[in-house]
Amino acid sequence: MRQMWPRSILAGARELVYVVTGAPLGVLWCTLLLSGLTLGVGLSVVALGIPLLAALGFTRWAANTERSRAALVLGAPIPRPPRPSLRGGWVARWRARLTDWTTWKDIGYMLLLGPMGVFSGVVVVAVWATALAAIAAPAVSSAAPPESLLGGFSAVALAGIAVGGALLAVLAAALTHGLALGCTAVARKLLAPDERALLAARVSALEATRAAAVDSADARLRRLERDLHDGAQHRLAYIAMELDRARARIATDPDGASELLTRAHEESKRAMGELRDLVRGIHPSVLTDRGLDAAVSGLAERCPVPVDVGVALDERPPGAVETAAYYVVAEALNNVGKHAGATGATVDIRRADEQLMIEVRDDGHGGAQRTPGSGLEGLAQRVEALDGALTIDSPTGGPTAIRAELPWKP
Repeated sequence: MRQMWPRSILAGARELVYVVTGAPLGVLWCTLLLSGLTLGVGLSVVALGIPLLAALGFTRWAANTERSRAALVLGAPIPRPPRPSLRGGWVARWRARLTDWTTWKDIGYMLLLGPMGVFSGVVVVAVWATALAAIAAPAVSSAAPPESLLGGFSAVALAGIAVGGALLAVLAAALTHGLALGCTAVARKLLAPDERALLAARVSALEATRAAAVDSADARLRRLERDLHDGAQHRLAYIAMELDRARARIATDPDGASELLTRAHEESKRAMGELRDLVRGIHPSVLTDRGLDAAVSGLAERCPVPVDVGVALDERPPGAVETAAYYVVAEALNNVGKHAGATGATVDIRRADEQLMIEVRDDGHGGAQRTPGSGLEGLAQRVEALDGALTIDSPTGGPTAIRAELPWKP
């Protein structure tokens, strides 16, 4: 009970602030919105709709402010719904704005908040003011003139007024709570994303990640084909030529044939090394056999800078997630060794709830960016194809931190 009272008082204070501030904000949003829409429609012909688009943009900003303000009662902001893409010319932007159901819900809430906020705020302020005045009546009665209404009450009457004020304060608290819940219920109904918007955003995200995954896979296949053509294939052709020359000379020049065979043997070892590197790039066998810890430790050993590896996993992640995590570390350490100019790096892999968290940090000069066609772009596409997220924090001058969050699911 001792811990409930402070929290209840604080929650009631937040609800009071929410309801009271709803009155001026409701008037402000409603006035600015109506003025902006009226001005935008009036000038849309001569200004190509710029004022109206500005008014719609203001509506979005004001609605986001209200979503954040609702945290006073709900404990957390109302989630922001996904917004349509505004790419293209003016016609495309107009169509996206005007056909977005969220825009009209935001406008409806802004217009409704005016009367709703004024009514709730005025009622709450009036009830609380009356209750506080009644509670304070005995304390201020001595300073009141005898001929005034307050000065004419007896001590018993003043005590009754104070008790009535206390009861009215309880009623005011309940009224504030009810109005706060009612206002936030309206806010959640109009400002929270609905199932249709979330489904549409999900479909768009899946389309984008699917296309990115296909492009990334095509890029990897082209890179493998180029590496095979430019590397192992040339070496194998050279070995075949040396063996053919050795076969022609073995009867007449055994020493020359032996030298040719020696060169062919050395070239075959280099070809095998390149093929092993290519196979490792497709899917390393150590990852399948021994798991992420051993595979990442192998990457750290091959990195030209010292790498500290920390893997804290009680069980192996799902196959696709484990493979993606491996390539996150592989690409990050490859950048560390080739481009970062670092003297050391760290790899941290752990599970947090239902997420696999991967972080690779280095003390290099920074400047790593996700650009089209880069290794980090392909890496981000691989992560996003699994509903994960990749963030790159690499200011100029360093350090660099690459973080990936992958959902821990089959």
